[in-house]
Amino acid sequence: MVQKVLITGGNKGIGFESARKLGNLGWHILLGARNEQRGKAAVEKLEREDITAEWIHIDLNDLDTIHTAAQHITEHHSDINVLINNAGIPGKMDATPLEVTADELKSVIDVNIIGNFEMIKTFTPILAVNKGTILNLTIPSKSSRFFHPFSYTASKSSLNAMIRMFGQYYKKKHIPINIFGLMPGGITTDLNNHMKGFYMRTVDQGAQTVVNVLTDKRNYNGKVIFRFTPFSLFNKK
Repeated sequence: MVQKVLITGGNKGIGFESARKLGNLGWHILLGARNEQRGKAAVEKLEREDITAEWIHIDLNDLDTIHTAAQHITEHHSDINVLINNAGIPGKMDATPLEVTADELKSVIDVNIIGNFEMIKTFTPILAVNKGTILNLTIPSKSSRFFHPFSYTASKSSLNAMIRMFGQYYKKKHIPINIFGLMPGGITTDLNNHMKGFYMRTVDQGAQTVVNVLTDKRNYNGKVIFRFTPFSLFNKK
């Protein structure tokens, strides 16, 4: 049976590399992206590697696109069994709590909380039929002295709580979905302005972590887990 996955924000970064790695394992890729040109360009790159892929219009800031995507997938890809909620926006990464405006905080929450909530809620009945998985890319709720974007951390903290509550609900109602959050460590992407540092990992390493967790056949329902691809100096010889 071919695994079929929908990845939001799949046209670049860890989303695209996850799509590429899963596609090379034989998975069918539904690549969610808000921009048609960039989404289709990403699909073409995957197809050049003989990966089966399709662009799906999803903009987390436009809930109608989520509902339209769900309808399309129900009609044409009802056997979908994995959703990766990867898309998100950072807000002003260097703004202090007193510099953040209510409008900016709301814009981040609209995408990272409301948008992801709607993805989870809308795709629950579709994925439940196939005993599916919902993997949410996230970060620790506690900020560090190296990385402390106010709006982004606040929104991801709320997402982590939401993941746990959905997991509790699925268990209570016997809904056969494995929902969890994955913290893959610091990944150098355009979201964090390509932050560098000894503890930062590449997009390729972050995507490999996604693949490892999705294929280890463990149930993480309701959990927010920390996993990462080790640095080369930690690898056993």
